[in-house]
Order: sequence, then structure tokens, then C-alpha cells
Amino acid sequence: MKLLAFGDVHSPEYLPILTSSLKRTKLDSVQLVLIAGDVVKRGDYRMCVPVEKTLRNYLPNVEIVAVFGNEDYPEVRDKMRDECTEIRWLDDDYVRLSLILETIVLGTTGVLDRPTRWQLKNVPEIVKIYNERIIWLSRLLESLPQGKLTLLLTHYPPRSKTLTGEPPEAWDEMSSRRLTEVLIHRPVDVVVHGHLHYSVVHRDVIGSVPVYNVALPATRNVSIIDLKPTGLTQWLSY
Repeated sequence: MKLLAFGDVHSPEYLPILTSSLKRTKLDSVQLVLIAGDVVKRGDYRMCVPVEKTLRNYLPNVEIVAVFGNEDYPEVRDKMRDECTEIRWLDDDYVRLSLILETIVLGTTGVLDRPTRWQLKNVPEIVKIYNERIIWLSRLLESLPQGKLTLLLTHYPPRSKTLTGEPPEAWDEMSSRRLTEVLIHRPVDVVVHGHLHYSVVHRDVIGSVPVYNVALPATRNVSIIDLKPTGLTQWLSY
């Protein structure tokens, strides 16, 4: 089963990259689109509309699942849902999809080991939010049924080699070791994340779990992820 994934459009900023890469990518066998957050730039919620329209121009009948990033501000998320109704938005939630393979997508903005200074100043109880989120995710993964294809879609990444290219002193404010530990003990079939604009390593493995950075500023292309029924995941990028 083929997925098409991207993140960090920051629409309209990277919309031309999304459009041009869709134009040159073979899309006929894509079963699912995943958007790893930062759909719009600085809370400009109406700019999710051209992202949705662009996807529908190229993939008119394919399920689209998205999470929110840090620039999809909490106060505009309901407005984004209202503006872009053909996108299934997940915010600390999950959805079961009947595709070629029965699939569960878990969606979250994600967790940081250390909140940014801006978050500490502007987001009430952000430390508590991250602590509760990692507990929620761990418990949910433990409770999910076996034998289903399980995908984790998150804006913020687990700690992995996909941070290569970003300043190491900022990694605690860009990723989560705690999420990495959860994935080692409660693996999923694939992790798709965004957020890392300067990453030069777009694929890594945590234990047995493939991890992909699909942020458009880094990849400059949409990413095609080929999920095999055996659980073996192969990565292609166009």
C-alpha cells in the first residue's frame, strides 16, 4: 500500500513545491495522504484551502489525514476544520481506515523534551500538556489490537537521525527522547513526522520502526512510502 506524505507547507510559502512535486510524481496507486502539520503559516487558517484544492486536483478520491503543527495555532484549529472539510484532522486522536490494508492512524502534534521559550511564555501548562500526551500515546499504543497496520503521524519527531542537519543544541526543543522510548517498547509500523526544515537525513529506524521526515522545506518533494503487508516498509521519494 502506498502512502503520500508531506508536511510544513506553511501555506502559501511552500505551496509551489507541493504543486510541482505532485505534478511529477506517479500517483495512480496512492491509497492515503498524510500531512504532518504546519499546513498554514502563522495561523492563517484560510490558507489550508489551497492545500486541500491542490491535493484534490491530483488525488480526487484519496483519503487525506492531517495533524496540526505549531504554526497551526490552537485557536484557529476549529476554523481550519471548518474551512477544509475534506481533510480528516487528528488532534490527539486516531482513526481506523479500510484501505487495501486495514489501517489505524494515530495523529498528534507531538511532544518536545523541552518546551521552547516561546511556549513556556505563551502556552499555559505546556509541560503538563506534553507529559499527559506521552502518557496518552503510550497507553493507546498498548491498547490497540494486534494485526492492524498502525501509523503514527506527528508534527514533532521522536529523537532520531532525522534531526541531522538541525543544530544539536536545539534538539531537546525540536524532538522527544521519551517518544523514542515509547516506540521502542510499543512499536508501530511507521512514523511520519515534519518540523525539521534543515534535516539532511530523511529516513531512520528506531528499533524496528521506520521513521520519515517529510517536511517539504527539507525534502523538496512529497514522499512516497510503500507499506508491505508483511510490515516491511520501503521508502521512495520523487
